[in-house]
Amino acid sequence: MASTAYASVADAGRFGTVAHGRFIAYLGFQGPEMNKKITMIELAKIARVDISTVSRALSDSPVVKESTRKRIQRIASEVGYAVNAPASSLRRKSARALGMVIPLNPETDQTMSDPFFLEMVGGVSQAAAELDYDLVVSVPREASHAAEQRLLNTGRADGIIVIGQAARAAHLNDLAARNANFVVWGARMKGAKYTTVGSDNAKGGYIAAAHLFSRGARNILFLGDPGLPEVKLRYDGFKKAHQESGVAHDLSYLLRMNFGGRTTYDQVLEFLRAGNRIDGIFASSDILANSAMHALVAEGLSIPEDVKVVGYDNIGQSSMMTPPLTTVSQNIAEGGRMLVELLLAKLEGGTANSCFTKTELIIRHST
Repeated sequence: MASTAYASVADAGRFGTVAHGRFIAYLGFQGPEMNKKITMIELAKIARVDISTVSRALSDSPVVKESTRKRIQRIASEVGYAVNAPASSLRRKSARALGMVIPLNPETDQTMSDPFFLEMVGGVSQAAAELDYDLVVSVPREASHAAEQRLLNTGRADGIIVIGQAARAAHLNDLAARNANFVVWGARMKGAKYTTVGSDNAKGGYIAAAHLFSRGARNILFLGDPGLPEVKLRYDGFKKAHQESGVAHDLSYLLRMNFGGRTTYDQVLEFLRAGNRIDGIFASSDILANSAMHALVAEGLSIPEDVKVVGYDNIGQSSMMTPPLTTVSQNIAEGGRMLVELLLAKLEGGTANSCFTKTELIIRHST
């Protein structure tokens, strides 16, 4: 039977079931890749259902409608999908749980009450729950990197999701060299040997600054610490927009601060009272942007008439700030789902390539 290369998932799905050769052609595998192991994520794509439906159908869950369950099982058989036996055994011996490590640097004032962390935990836990996994959250504050290994070695989690990689890249590369089952939320870093999921930080910084320029801003203050991988990329995009707009970026218009933001209000006030004139602010997080807006109001400045403000993250609170905040969305819920799906692909013995979430500007009244 001749192979057919489908143009899209939808095209393939219209055939209901497909022969193994057709499915491989659809995925675009050639030569040695013909023997590539098909993962549950890929099976979900060809069946045109979400990964949780595939998982339940393959375990004969009555939650899935019988016709759908049989169709998925038939497709799985025809494309040669097989459950990874060691991984399946590991899941049966464990509590069927995924670990989540959120390292908090004791030198900063960032805590688990940070809305970004809370929304990330929510996104990951929702995606895990849909696949009948529990979530075990670890928040180490010590300088050691033992949390990841402890979750894996004790069997409390089949695999782990690490939020952030600042000062941990070497440790994470070491884990990757030992084939540990983990994925990381954060920027793609040169030399990283592990899978990451995160926004396109350079693009985010660029579209934020470009938007401020389009609104007439020229003296734009940047808030954040470029020593952090994600912030550096946002700052790179910010500078690129300056170059393309023909506007020089004054390095004194960079206020270095961590994501905790406890000093943001005071730093912005001090900057303004020193006689510096600004008509725009790009903050590397929504929390920093919110603190900066309070400082602007304290100085009698109007937003957006006098100063236009853009944040980063699009946390739930950003739409309720005064005024509602224009911000770069990382699509946190999408990121949580992608982290879980890639981790499960690893547990099945499949590939898990780094990827970006949708990175887009959400325009509100602050600009």
